[in-house]
Amino acid sequence: MKILLVGAGIIGTIYGGRLAEAGHDVTMLARGRRLTEIASDGLRLEDVTTGRHSHVQVGAVETPAADERYDLVMVAVRDRQLADVLPIIERVGGTPDILFLLNCPLRVNELVERFGSERALFGFPGAGGVRAGTTVRYSAVRQQPTTFGPVAGQGDGKARSLAKLFDGAGFGTSIVPDMDAWLKTHAFLIAAICGALYRNGGVSAKLATDREGLALLRRGVREGFRCLRALGLNPLPMKLRLLVSLLPEPILLHSLKKFFSSKLAEFAIDGHATAAPEDMRDLADDCRKMIAMSGVEAADMQRLCSYVDNYAAGADHER
Repeated sequence: MKILLVGAGIIGTIYGGRLAEAGHDVTMLARGRRLTEIASDGLRLEDVTTGRHSHVQVGAVETPAADERYDLVMVAVRDRQLADVLPIIERVGGTPDILFLLNCPLRVNELVERFGSERALFGFPGAGGVRAGTTVRYSAVRQQPTTFGPVAGQGDGKARSLAKLFDGAGFGTSIVPDMDAWLKTHAFLIAAICGALYRNGGVSAKLATDREGLALLRRGVREGFRCLRALGLNPLPMKLRLLVSLLPEPILLHSLKKFFSSKLAEFAIDGHATAAPEDMRDLADDCRKMIAMSGVEAADMQRLCSYVDNYAAGADHER
């Protein structure tokens, strides 16, 4: 498959590298120093779970040629960067499917209207990592699947085709019945986790010992779920909904403590949350908008969002 990957940051590098290793024709759209790096040296990855290093050559462009045709355009940028890249995507020749692989909980309808329900597809990455020089050190385990699903009345055929594509590149995948609901659920979950994490200086091991912080996290997520139901959406995935809604508080808090004490939490959560607090602030803003639209009282979720604001403001000041 011929793929144009828009965004050459950590997520784009992980997925572009693995898809290229699986035999697909991958071209990375990048700018500045990153464009030069990829053009001269390709993509370098290190799987922190297995210790495996890989180095793969891919195409690199700053703007797609008008006569170039792709089977799939993958968009792996931050939500706040979308406005800059959408005009570039519109200039891609032909009518390829467009997979938005990012946190965009309040932009699904806008993107479907812009590109059409037949072309605009949505997913969420199940991998994360950090940069070490020109190498991206990453984790992509089966317990964190790359998630796909239909929106706006779409069937699930294209979501299943995407899952097959990513399965073939070694990623665990999952298909949900409503990706719009999943993205909004995920927004509440991540904003709540980051709020509790930032309450503890961005250190998951400290959060693991903060019983009130863990309880606040649980209450905030439950409030988020009530907001979604008021908006006519069922929180997804169902397993998460059942855990948060039905699991007795002592058992859930024990499970959260165990998770935040783990090396996986340190690598997968601390690194990104502390490196990109402005992204988390954007997500908290999205949650506040959903709370307002729902009309639900959500004091604990609002409190968690305020922790996100305070941490991001501190990061801004340090710059």
